[in-house]
Amino acid sequence: MRRTSSLLSPLCLVICMGVLMMLLTGCWNRRELNELAVVLAVGIDSADGQYEVSVQVAEPSQMSRNRGSDRSPVSIFSQKASTLFEALRKITTKSSRKMYVAHIRLVIFDEQTARNGIKEPLDFLFRDHEVRPDFYIVVTKGTTAKDVVSFITPTEMLPSIGLYKTLKVSEKVWAPTAAVKVTEMLEKLSKTGVEPVLPWGKIVGDVEKGKTMENVKQSTRFSEFQYFGVSVFRDDRLVGWLNESDSKAYNYITNNVSSTVGKIKCPQSEGDFVVEVTRSKVKIVPSIQQGEPRIQLDTKIEANLGEIGCPVDLSDEATLHAMQEAAQESLGKIFMHGVREAQSMGSDIFGFGEAFHRKYPRQWAQWKANWNQKFKQIPVEIKIDYKLRKIGKIISPFDNSPTEKE
Repeated sequence: MRRTSSLLSPLCLVICMGVLMMLLTGCWNRRELNELAVVLAVGIDSADGQYEVSVQVAEPSQMSRNRGSDRSPVSIFSQKASTLFEALRKITTKSSRKMYVAHIRLVIFDEQTARNGIKEPLDFLFRDHEVRPDFYIVVTKGTTAKDVVSFITPTEMLPSIGLYKTLKVSEKVWAPTAAVKVTEMLEKLSKTGVEPVLPWGKIVGDVEKGKTMENVKQSTRFSEFQYFGVSVFRDDRLVGWLNESDSKAYNYITNNVSSTVGKIKCPQSEGDFVVEVTRSKVKIVPSIQQGEPRIQLDTKIEANLGEIGCPVDLSDEATLHAMQEAAQESLGKIFMHGVREAQSMGSDIFGFGEAFHRKYPRQWAQWKANWNQKFKQIPVEIKIDYKLRKIGKIISPFDNSPTEKE
């Protein structure tokens, strides 16, 4: 029995090794890094009835610490075609490497493409197995997407990473900015009762000089890309722009504000004071009165005083209460103007229809076919509970009035 066991042990070992060799065969579709061009940003413009696709590709030779300063860390390739997929493949006629799209951080549409509809290019970005659906989408106004992709940013070695981080950071601390990932866009396109938005921006300054390395070789730049607010869509088509204040209203109502600051006129005196919003919660309350829809926005805000530019005594409770009421009134006006602006475009970006769908599904079935028309007329009531929690380390503002010397 011992001799049989000793003969079987090597045989079992060989069989196990054979099975493991069959299972551990490596990556069947592997590709070497020196055969690929890593795409970080894609710009999509409309040109002559086609798409002009521009890609920002990282230069591997410039990623090392000992890189030369006379060469850009990225390369830009552009090609025209009737579809996005064709354009990316046609770029190989200009590049020695195939475009690798798994690391896209930003996709930028120009205004004309956004107005024509973005479902077709988004179809490829969702369907292709290499593309990871975690990138942001941006609409550019006044400049082409190719210009934005070619833009040289000052704070990051890779321009697309600079634009990506700027959007991400701004969303957290500045209410008008909204960073929208492609998955969020697809989710809203598949729903009824809510329309999508995308952040919009443009290049401010000399566009051509902004695409050269000279733009980052001095402390003051020739141009810079700036985010201004959100663009309004109806289905997959751009229908308008919201300015800074109206974009702030959108983000408040949709609970996208984590922190921001706001300037408010001082009550009963000249000057302004600034608050830092630390907590914000808006509840959309739908109701039906006399057979017609109505919306109430129940809002709770907590904020701290950040700066005071008027003569006030914060030790006086009445003064603090008056400032609190002024902040509440100011925010209410921002809300109402933002709602009216969206209603004028006939696009329910706030999700009022979705709220009716949840609470009144039977009534919603009658309204959903022409909801955008109904949305234009819907009365909106705004209730705000605004609390100023902290006043800072000093009680009263500095007295900046000149004093006479004796």
